[in-house]
Amino acid sequence: MIVARPRRTTHLAGTALVAVLMSFASSAWAADFQLDNVRIDLGKLVINAPKIAIKGSTLEKDAFLALFTGASASESASARAARLNAAEISAPELSLEQTVGDQKQTTVYRDIRLTDIREGKIGHGESASASITADGAATGPMKGELKRTAFDAFDLRQITRVLTEKAAPGASEAMLPVIGNFEQDGYNLDMGKAGKMSLGKTTARGFAARVGPEPLLDVVSRLAKASEEVERKQDDKETDADKPPAKTEAERQLGLSMLALFDMFEYGSGEARDLVMTVSPPPKASAKVDAVDMRIARMAFGENTPAKSGFAMEGFQFRSGEAKGGIDSIAYSGFAFGSVIRELRAALAEPDKPMDEIDFRRFIPTLGTVRLAGISIDAPAIITGKEPVKISLGTFEIKAGEQLNGIPTSLALTIDKLVTPVSEATGNPAAKDMIAMGIRSLDLSAKLDLAWEAAKNEIAIRTLSFGSAGLAQIEASGTLGNVTKDLFASDLALAQVAALGATARNLQVKLQNFGLVEKLIENEARKSKRKVEDVRQQFTMVASLGLAAILGPSDGAKAVAGAASRFVAKPGTLTVSANAKSATGLGLADVITMTEPTEIFEKIDLKADAQ
Repeated sequence: MIVARPRRTTHLAGTALVAVLMSFASSAWAADFQLDNVRIDLGKLVINAPKIAIKGSTLEKDAFLALFTGASASESASARAARLNAAEISAPELSLEQTVGDQKQTTVYRDIRLTDIREGKIGHGESASASITADGAATGPMKGELKRTAFDAFDLRQITRVLTEKAAPGASEAMLPVIGNFEQDGYNLDMGKAGKMSLGKTTARGFAARVGPEPLLDVVSRLAKASEEVERKQDDKETDADKPPAKTEAERQLGLSMLALFDMFEYGSGEARDLVMTVSPPPKASAKVDAVDMRIARMAFGENTPAKSGFAMEGFQFRSGEAKGGIDSIAYSGFAFGSVIRELRAALAEPDKPMDEIDFRRFIPTLGTVRLAGISIDAPAIITGKEPVKISLGTFEIKAGEQLNGIPTSLALTIDKLVTPVSEATGNPAAKDMIAMGIRSLDLSAKLDLAWEAAKNEIAIRTLSFGSAGLAQIEASGTLGNVTKDLFASDLALAQVAALGATARNLQVKLQNFGLVEKLIENEARKSKRKVEDVRQQFTMVASLGLAAILGPSDGAKAVAGAASRFVAKPGTLTVSANAKSATGLGLADVITMTEPTEIFEKIDLKADAQ
């Protein structure tokens, strides 16, 4: 039996992977031989293999044993990994016993086979199946089964370097592939009282890593220690003011180490299919708690997404008691944390910098595009005896363009077919009026598309619209002038001055009636017990004479009043356009100096039409 136990316990995430592969690949140091009862004790992780068979090794068995008994301790782990060469390494069974707190988890892999191992790179690896058992959890024992797992082009030497070595000060190591392809044919897990879950086939490719400023195992160990420290502080009710400077400095350095992790990995592309979960929340004595059933048809990242980047989730469904819902797809692309990581590093490098000198806009990530489609929610009635609540959304998309100091210079927002019920349960008088008009639901859509044009110092509001199908829609567009780059400055005072200096150059508004005006008139006639035509005439008179009295005698005011009265008399489309007479536009100063609101018509050209 081979037993190896290091002097200090290392934490488990990276160690487990390296130890499993080292237990096979390192064994490839004799032509053809078999090892029996291999045991590697890493403290909280113990690896056992009753039998390992090696074929085509370039090292003898004794050389292999020397590495595990400490005779080659002067040689680095990555150097040892680089000497691994074998045609094939196989084992009928291998178990990993892992202890975390009060929990003990055992994973048994079966029919393991590694082939084409050259200089620490494993050409192909495969396990036919595996089983998982866990004890000690508050929700009771857990168990599960894994189907076939396989990978290609695994660079054991590089991942060992990432785990155990650090880059030279000031140097940036190359990002190197560590896994070419990965496949996992599925698994199921019984989580005891917490519920059950299963996953279909998972594939991934192009995973890469580089050596960072600290060994990854050291960072993981420090994170685990910090987590234990947080729990201890909570138990002892220790405050931040009680911490000595040395501890504060250690936490700052840990923060820098965590940020370095974001630069150490590239995740390539992949997808996972058919996730099914049943989550059982803890029972409550006061009320019945329903289990939640969830399904996700597909989750993808990288080139496996529709946008060929980012993340996507498709076919999400849930049900809990009488409530159910789903989302056809959720996706984002172009999202990046790079700028945030850079600013966080800068902030940690100057821990004593006053808060009022920090520009928090610099912590905004690159936003990219977020898109949701096909959302539906069915919930029980809010009031007994009423209809169930049904809400749906066709599309929601927000797209942010190039950012300056975190602020997007262009923004596009689309909300299409947001269908929501109109309920009397809200107590809103407007809801009661809508129900009286026969409006039981609203089918809403909205759109915003604007962009800053640096060459012209303008913000073009290309589209601003809002409406409800079968009722009405309002659309607007316009241009804001004298908008300089200072609007996006990190100096907030300078940005405010730039905002106040902006001017309105033109504005176009179009109101389309699809039945709302008629419903409003009919509702008023019903409430006042008058004829519909009498109410229409009254509204037309108010639009004509009332607006004329309010807006004044200018030609533009008369055009607006006349178009509004025609629109009420025969509802269709009302269009109003305004252009500043000054080439520089209408600014805030121009408005403040007006003694009467009607003076604005002296500064703009106003046109209106109704059809």
